[in-house]
Amino acid sequence: MKKKLVLLIALTLTLSLFAMGCNDNGGEQGAFPNGNIQIIVPYSAGGGGDTVARILADALGDELDVQINVINREGAGGELGIAEIAASDADGYTLGVFGYPDNFVLEHTRDTDFTFDDLEYLAAFDDMPMGIFAGPGSEFETIEDIIAYGEANPGGITIGESGALGLLHVLAFSDHLGIETSPVNFEGGGELMNAILGAHVDLASTSSMSHDPIMDGGGHPIGFAAAERMDMFPDVPTFKELGFDLEMGVSRVLVVPAGVPDEVKTVLTEALDAIGNDPELKERFENAALPYRYLDYDRVNEVLQRSNDTLLPVIESNQQRFE
Repeated sequence: MKKKLVLLIALTLTLSLFAMGCNDNGGEQGAFPNGNIQIIVPYSAGGGGDTVARILADALGDELDVQINVINREGAGGELGIAEIAASDADGYTLGVFGYPDNFVLEHTRDTDFTFDDLEYLAAFDDMPMGIFAGPGSEFETIEDIIAYGEANPGGITIGESGALGLLHVLAFSDHLGIETSPVNFEGGGELMNAILGAHVDLASTSSMSHDPIMDGGGHPIGFAAAERMDMFPDVPTFKELGFDLEMGVSRVLVVPAGVPDEVKTVLTEALDAIGNDPELKERFENAALPYRYLDYDRVNEVLQRSNDTLLPVIESNQQRFE
């Protein structure tokens, strides 16, 4: 009798320990999620991508009733962190937030350990179109001014840019206008801002979030590479309005490694739809000076694929500029 009792106690303890182990961050017992989730951000703390991730961690954590921790893995222009996201277990407990098209540009300009298809894109939350800005006292008031000068002076217009997307935008902008320009690279947005406001370059290729500081410094926008005019800047035309079919910008996406089970993906996408369509989340983004645009699973994949088709020819025809 004692032997049976001892065996029963041992079996009970074994089952209990097994259950505890399975409950630790995504085990087999219980519905997803039954443990903490982490969001990897491939940039340093304090930037736009980090801000988006922390807003989402709070909102999504409340919706799923779990704790979501933000982990910064900066380095190599986002390459290190994106590689870590792609290589993580596809169980739904590791998410990533970064600014698309960083991953696509990196993949096609470097020897990366990831491809676009190594990630699954669940949603996007903001939309920051690229723009062309002129500095204080610039002779370029309109896009027609730029075209006229560019045709008369091939390569004579200097356009400051920062990062791979900034350069891509300069190249695409120049191609659409049919003129040759001279890109000037700067290490970061601060240096680029000083250059355009100090008249060290003729124009600047930067995101729409540079609108206010450039305007405050006496400069002005020429146009945005947006699908439609931005609510935050209703007086700035799109390049489409100006006759050029150019859309290009940064959008923070939330991703998981490819191969996440369908049932886990369903839980995440339904939760993202719930918070994504909540006016409170939009307000939190706008309070952080981030123009809000929620794209659900189907829409984000449609938009990114269209963007890939636009970016790839520009990258391939200018590979030498990224070496």
